[in-house]
Amino acid sequence: MIVVEELQQVYAKSVALEIDHLVIEPGTTALVGHNGAGKSTLLLIAAGLILPTRGTVQIDGHPAGSLAARSLVSFVPDQPALFDDLSLWDQMTYVARLHGHSEPTEISTRLTEILEASDLLERYPNAMSKGQRQKASLLVATARPLTVLLADEPTTGLDAAAKSAFVEALSTLVDNGVSIVSSTHDQELIDRSATELRLEGGRVVGEGGRVDEAPVSVETKTKPGERADRWSRPS
Repeated sequence: MIVVEELQQVYAKSVALEIDHLVIEPGTTALVGHNGAGKSTLLLIAAGLILPTRGTVQIDGHPAGSLAARSLVSFVPDQPALFDDLSLWDQMTYVARLHGHSEPTEISTRLTEILEASDLLERYPNAMSKGQRQKASLLVATARPLTVLLADEPTTGLDAAAKSAFVEALSTLVDNGVSIVSSTHDQELIDRSATELRLEGGRVVGEGGRVDEAPVSVETKTKPGERADRWSRPS
C-alpha cells in the first residue's frame, strides 16, 4: 500500500504536485493525465529518488527512500538508466547482489523468456535499440526481490510485438504478487489496470484510489468478488 499525506513538490516556484491525501491499494494502478500532470514526479518521490518540498509518501508503512522502502520497491524510468560498461547479465547480477542474492531472481529469468531477450544478456546498452533497452530496464528492475514496481511510461516507443510481450511480462509480475503503479498514455495498459488514477495540474482529479480532497469519484474497474490485486484481463 502507498499512502500519500500533505504532499507538495515545487520546481522553480511552480507547484508540480499537490496531494492532500491518497491511498494506492495493492494491485495494478494506472496514473493518467497530460504531460506535466505530476505523474512522473509522484513516481520519483515514491521511489525515493527525489525529496518532496513537503509531505510524505509511505510504502507499506515505511518512508519512501528509506532502506526498508527501497527493499520493496523497484523503478523503471521512462529513459532506461543502464551502465554503459556492463552487459545486461552483469547488470542484473549486480543488482541482485546488492539485495543479498547471488544471482537474478527466478521471475527475471521467466521475463527474459517472455520478452524474447535471451540474446540481449551478453550485450551492452550501446548495442541495443530503444525497445531492447526498455526490455533490459525491466529485467534489471526485476533481478532483485520486489513487491512494488513503479514504471514511468514503460511501453513508450515499443512496436506492437514488443509492447505485447512487455504487457505479458507485467501480467506475469502481477500473477506473482507484485503490485504495479505505472504512468502511461497507453490505452491497453490503462484498460488492463484494476484502478485508474487521473492527475491534472499536479492534483488528483479523477477515478481510482482513495482521496480526501474531494469531490473525486472513487471507482475501480474490478467487479464484486474479483481480486483487485491482480491484473485485469480484457473480456
